Amino acid sequence: MGALTAALGIATGSPASAFAPVTASPAQDVFARMSVAQRVGQLLMVGTPATGVSSATATAIASSHVGNVILTGRSTAGVSATRTVTNNLKSRATTSATFGVPLAIATDQEGGQVQVLQGSGFTRMPSALVQGTWSTTTLRTNATTYGQQLAAAGVNLNLAPVMDTVPSAAFAPQNIPIGYYDREFGYTPSTVGSHGSAFVSGMHAAGVATSVKHFPGLGRVTANTDTTSGVTDSQTTSTDPYLQPFADGVSAGADFLMMSSAIYSKIDATRPAAFSPTIVTGMARQGLGFRGVIISDDLGAAKQVSGYTVGARAVNFIAAGGDMVLTVNPSQAAAMASSVISTMSSNASFRAKVNASVMRVLTVKQRMGLLRPNGAVRSTDVDEDGGPDVIARRISDRALLLYRGNDMGALQPTGTDITGDWGFANLVISAGDWDGDRHADVIARRASDGALLLYSGNGRGGLGSGRVIGTHWDTRDRILAMGDLSGDSHPDLLATDPSGALHLYRGNGVGGFGTASVIGQGWQSLDLLASVGDFDRDGHPDLIARVKGAGTLRLYRSNGLASWRTTLAIPSSGWGSVNALVGPGDFDGDGLKDLMGRSASTGALVLYPGNGVSGIRNGPVVGTFNGIDLFG
Repeated sequence: MGALTAALGIATGSPASAFAPVTASPAQDVFARMSVAQRVGQLLMVGTPATGVSSATATAIASSHVGNVILTGRSTAGVSATRTVTNNLKSRATTSATFGVPLAIATDQEGGQVQVLQGSGFTRMPSALVQGTWSTTTLRTNATTYGQQLAAAGVNLNLAPVMDTVPSAAFAPQNIPIGYYDREFGYTPSTVGSHGSAFVSGMHAAGVATSVKHFPGLGRVTANTDTTSGVTDSQTTSTDPYLQPFADGVSAGADFLMMSSAIYSKIDATRPAAFSPTIVTGMARQGLGFRGVIISDDLGAAKQVSGYTVGARAVNFIAAGGDMVLTVNPSQAAAMASSVISTMSSNASFRAKVNASVMRVLTVKQRMGLLRPNGAVRSTDVDEDGGPDVIARRISDRALLLYRGNDMGALQPTGTDITGDWGFANLVISAGDWDGDRHADVIARRASDGALLLYSGNGRGGLGSGRVIGTHWDTRDRILAMGDLSGDSHPDLLATDPSGALHLYRGNGVGGFGTASVIGQGWQSLDLLASVGDFDRDGHPDLIARVKGAGTLRLYRSNGLASWRTTLAIPSSGWGSVNALVGPGDFDGDGLKDLMGRSASTGALVLYPGNGVSGIRNGPVVGTFNGIDLFG
């Protein structure tokens, strides 16, 4: 994806793939080769003491192919000792056990009375109620530190933050699961939502996945589903304002969403929320538009579900639309897996749900960096969730934003902050896998001295620190990341100078590039450029440009040997009213590369689907981007 915004003086561009076209994501590739039992194992999370791997947990991984583990209880052993435990766990994700798919290793690191991991190297975290008094900036910074400590200990998933809203401080002591322990960020949905989202953002900056919980909310109940049966919320509705924090957490990019096991009598009075299709599928999956992993609260020891057989708990949760069954008791994994597999064999609809859930789990693991790309990088998929993304900058505070695409033509309405103040840059490029680590990266030009900086992506929408990869780039007025334009299997850069010369910088595949060569002249006659990938499906990256003053578009078709095969006029009109072009890749999931254009008058960003040859057709508005610098 790529854009050049002439009116703002900001040129941006995006790459085509630096490798062969992607035929299957790593998640799809692994899914296709797994056995049924290994697939089902990805839908189970079992407990082990935080101080060591129990024999029951080891058996669950080896025999039931369990793909996820939660560290339970309390440990004061510190980071180093915990790392020994997680290394032990990781070694058990063998080809025979999990098809080699690494474990999601989780814990509950909320703060206050709910902080499983303590001791040397772990900050003693205050309660969420205290965290809620901090500014969101401070909370994000502190959460990043907490996340870095978890990552150092080998934990890659924090089952936090709590997004439950407790109605008042006066009611909190009666709210046994949340308010009694100060697990809430505050007493209004806005406070809970903003601070929970900051917590998510901070964890992500450290490379740790998160789970918002406990949907649709435990802030109004007076008993704990872990220790009491028949726990019922008689107030929450399907349009309740207390649902907003969960929506905020989803918008912030939460990877998991944990379901409550309470009964919500005004929504579905017949069963716990975790077993309710109305709540799990209707409200969480469809209502929130959540595309990540829906995980249960503990279904092993919880009194709330003790009336169901162990196997039925797993089957009912998945049938309702859930993805990952959590049981702190690893000895229950065999019965759960057996029931799921048995139901799959006799129920095609259930089998389809299982397969869809496995793909969601594997896709999130891919985003977490646990599944490596299989020789190809979808260069516009910054967070590696399977959908192309758009990078932008908010003008008011100069924050860099990630707008997630869903691979079906829709874009996340609210951008997620990637990192801090990007006011230093007068150019930002979504650069594909520029450094060869199989993650999409970002390149920026520093306005003060023209230095070109590389920010390596982590595959989950986050970026590392910038490092200088070039100087004196202020002599170039437009820069595009084109993918492999020269045919050497490394991504390249194109840049124009004020005279209209077009320069090619051949990438070396490890974050640098060679000496520039001029491959064209007369490019001053073109004022908007977008790198659109292999637009005509000939195996080589292409470029779309607008002719200055004419309002027409041209397709520059590369030959894969550092020059253009042909230049074609794209049959369309009205492009004089556009102030940005973006090449998002295959945005609508039809296998063809697309184009986006932003209206200068309204800020509407319109999708123009490609036809796989040299044309486009009119498409929908995917968002309004006023006050935003579009970078693709």
